[in-house]
Amino acid sequence: MDVVRPNFLIAGAGKAGTTSLHEYLCQHPDIFMSALKEPSFFVRGYGYDNWEDYLALFAGAHGEKAAGESSTAYLYCEESPAWIKSVLGNVRIILILRNPAQRAASLYWWMLREGYENAPTFAKALELESSRTQNPNFRSQCPQFYPDYLYYRSGLYSEQVRRYLDTFGEGHVRIYIFEEFIKQPLEICRDIFEFLNVDPNFRPTIQVYNRAQIPAFVSLQYWLRTKGPHYLRFVPSRLRQRFLLALIKLNARKGSLPAHDPQLEKPLLERYRSDITKLERLINRDLSVWYEGESKPFSKGKWQARNI
Repeated sequence: MDVVRPNFLIAGAGKAGTTSLHEYLCQHPDIFMSALKEPSFFVRGYGYDNWEDYLALFAGAHGEKAAGESSTAYLYCEESPAWIKSVLGNVRIILILRNPAQRAASLYWWMLREGYENAPTFAKALELESSRTQNPNFRSQCPQFYPDYLYYRSGLYSEQVRRYLDTFGEGHVRIYIFEEFIKQPLEICRDIFEFLNVDPNFRPTIQVYNRAQIPAFVSLQYWLRTKGPHYLRFVPSRLRQRFLLALIKLNARKGSLPAHDPQLEKPLLERYRSDITKLERLINRDLSVWYEGESKPFSKGKWQARNI
């Protein structure tokens, strides 16, 4: 029996609709997606680290034309593109890019929801970023993947995207804009289906996945994630994990929906301006939507990139 390897990857960006896209692609009869999102095999020190375990994610494939997985850490991590190509060959790469200031805020809310962040506000998290990067103890002891605390830095897309274009070539990389994706998901799904050489006329059921949520008690969420396992160590590990995750989900569900803060995000977006200009030249796209907030209709070919 032939071993199935992925022939395409959704490589990022995080908090830019990749969970929804993963679910839409799952519905296509000619596409097999790993049941686990974010296996992150091609990232050192994070996610799956055993090749056989990684391949097992695709053992359920039965003749589908396309097989893929979604790991958003692949976009930020420098080692990922070359590593992916050395192991999987010239696979197809899908990227979704979002207004970097809003993406940073959404990442912060996700970190709060999951109990990985104790900064009480997004502004405080941004303030802490520099000191955290200079603190080796934080990098080794933080409860979540270290780059997820780099709210600003992980939104500097131009070099991240360039690595994929240089490694795989323009014909194997599709770049979409989140603000278009949320308005025209069917059109973009159809374009992706064509990119993957599967039936472009299939219509997935569209709904939003992985909504942001601020926990009812932020400090409790962080305590459950970081201290809870120690204080409940007398409980069998499997039951302990299930109990803590149930409490984390309950605290999140009882919380509130976050709201974007233009007073904070507007100056943050200005910090990205020079990088966005580089990105526009790199992918041959007008990204004024990130400043103006009103996206233009998606049209085929707008993903195409060119080098500076």
